[in-house]
Amino acid sequence: MSGFTFRGVHSKTFGIYTQDQSRTILPPRRESRVVIPGRSGYYDGAIPGVYDEREESILCGFKCPQGKTVPEVCREIAYWLAGSGRLSYDKEPDKYYAAQITGGPPMEQHLKYGCFTLTWSCNPPFALGRTVTMPIHSGENAVSYRGTAETPCVIVLRNLSDGGVQEVAITAIKRRI
Repeated sequence: MSGFTFRGVHSKTFGIYTQDQSRTILPPRRESRVVIPGRSGYYDGAIPGVYDEREESILCGFKCPQGKTVPEVCREIAYWLAGSGRLSYDKEPDKYYAAQITGGPPMEQHLKYGCFTLTWSCNPPFALGRTVTMPIHSGENAVSYRGTAETPCVIVLRNLSDGGVQEVAITAIKRRI
């Protein structure tokens, strides 16, 4: 069993154990079908490589600590999971999603145990990586990119020297299989 970290707090803080229910290899492709009257089939106006939000579910269970009731622990968990933030799974600690809970997770209570299913809505639908900070120098500067999806990025250049900077060129090279 593994866990997850949401908004900087790990699930083990609440004694939660998890099991993946529906992890997806790709988020759903954004459909753009237009039915044309009098014609068979449809016109597919989808733009290649455009996806909708990712939804993934995990089954969570916990044992209530001594001195607390299951409803008390559930309220603490609900407070932690409310809102949106960074979600990372123990299986991929170097990646995270911008996520929030979708729907109302149903809760089962059994004396000192509780379990519930969380469905995460991740938008953008691809895992994001860590922030890379590196000094640059004159000439070509290679940046190691290990991503597998075309996603927007932010490049910030800061001149920490006293000299001026001229003719900065940024070249993107797409990763190939």
